[in-house]
Amino acid sequence: MRQSRQASNNLFVQDGCDWSAKAVYAALENKGFDLPDLEKELGLKAGSMRNVFYRRCRKYERVIAGKIGVDPAIIWPSRYPASTSNAA
Repeated sequence: MRQSRQASNNLFVQDGCDWSAKAVYAALENKGFDLPDLEKELGLKAGSMRNVFYRRCRKYERVIAGKIGVDPAIIWPSRYPASTSNAA
């Protein structure tokens, strides 16, 4: 039985959950980038950007998301809670 494209996407990335490091690496690779390339581009020490997988690093999150072509909140929804303000 063939799954729809949307259903197969959920095998790797679950809606509302942070992407795994492997999913981020795969998405970057799909766009022709890897973390060492980004580190060189930003003038960072080797391995610096791996911190993004363990703690909030807004600058790194924005760079990675920009290269992938999505908003950082798509990759790390737990770090970017949806605004629920109800202005009266």
